[in-house]
Amino acid sequence: MEKHYQMDLVVEDEVIVELKSVSKLIPAHRAQLFNYMRLTRMPIGILINFGQSKLQGERYGLIAETNECVLLDKDMNILKIEEEEDS
Repeated sequence: MEKHYQMDLVVEDEVIVELKSVSKLIPAHRAQLFNYMRLTRMPIGILINFGQSKLQGERYGLIAETNECVLLDKDMNILKIEEEEDS
């Protein structure tokens, strides 16, 4: 069976917004966003979860030279490099 994926929202060809409504974000949700970022070469990705009592959001950046996705703080500083789990 063939799967098709589609980004939820793209803002000005620079930001991917991936929306979820789940009780907890899991590594697969982040991996989906990272794949979109790498394939499109868009520098910023935002993961938003509406499934909890408080809105949950995470901001990631793509380092084009190394193809790594990094967690960013509110000032766009790198907090940590995200490692993907093998599926």
